[in-house]
Amino acid sequence: MITIIALSAAILAIPLMARLLVAAIATLLGAALVIRSRRNAGDILSRGIGQRNSRCDRKPSRAERRLLKQGLKLALDQAELKSLFPTTVARAETWANRLVP
Repeated sequence: MITIIALSAAILAIPLMARLLVAAIATLLGAALVIRSRRNAGDILSRGIGQRNSRCDRKPSRAERRLLKQGLKLALDQAELKSLFPTTVARAETWANRLVP
């Protein structure tokens, strides 16, 4: 009898475990995206891209264009993840705030 109860509990827990696994992976991915996005934003700001005192008529260098492209890709990835898992991304941002202030 105990074996039947244990097996039925295990069978009922399989869908729940799959959801928890997906949520955990999405949380880790979201936290990694937030941390990479913050580092990229810091690099962009340290180079002075898009600030008022910079010359607006000059073409950005290759490194600056690369940083801007990475920032755009990260923003799109974050938007896609947030549209699929809004509460999980909020949890990931909380974790990222604790890890990297």
